[in-house]
Amino acid sequence: MEKNYDNHPLDLSYLIEMVGHDPEFIIEIFETFIEQTPFYLAELEDAVHQQNWKKVADCAHKIKPTFTYVGRTDVREFVHTIERSARELVELDKLPDLVKELHALLEKIYVQIEHSKIDVRTKYNML
Repeated sequence: MEKNYDNHPLDLSYLIEMVGHDPEFIIEIFETFIEQTPFYLAELEDAVHQQNWKKVADCAHKIKPTFTYVGRTDVREFVHTIERSARELVELDKLPDLVKELHALLEKIYVQIEHSKIDVRTKYNML
């Protein structure tokens, strides 16, 4: 992909709009994201390996909204590209690399989330 996702910051405006200024719930959303996405990604990687394109599309569809919660709609759109490719059976040869890129993006997002958790705790004197 041509777009650079590496330095895109988290935009927590949607999350705050959704849950309000409840720091404990915000941190809970972050922790749920960190706990659940590895399972979603493993399922997606397995489906790509099996060339089960319907399952690839379904897995991508399932993980896609989670990026909105943590303020990475750019990655949500990236995952939508994976979903669309699998559903429409186009550019299937690119899917393994796209999923590898998603894996790398997730690692960067985990770091961003850890920093955001510290920021939230500091802002709300939760340290």
